[in-house]
Amino acid sequence: MKKLLWICMLGAGFVVADENTVVSSDAAHVEAQLSEEVSSQLITEEQAEEMGLNRADTYEVSSTVSVENLELLIAEKLKEREMPYYSIEFNEPTQDSGEFRATVTEYFSPVDDE
Repeated sequence: MKKLLWICMLGAGFVVADENTVVSSDAAHVEAQLSEEVSSQLITEEQAEEMGLNRADTYEVSSTVSVENLELLIAEKLKEREMPYYSIEFNEPTQDSGEFRATVTEYFSPVDDE
């Protein structure tokens, strides 16, 4: 019966998440807030590749408090590092950790050879 209910929920387009999962609406909110707080531009990894950007650094940011706290921690990191572009991949927490996690990748423009 549980399997049938699960299949019906997935088929209907419902997403069931526990309170520690960064769901797409949370991710969109975090990304919107960051775009207002930092001067760097949010892009996707695909856009970075298309633009020929160089990867500066990739790091993980985590919070055990809330999605909002995760957003504040990401903003602090981006402000201190001042790279022109960044992308974010939100990671689902493991059941035992209870952490909100995101992997941030920073990029800079290609260097012209002259």
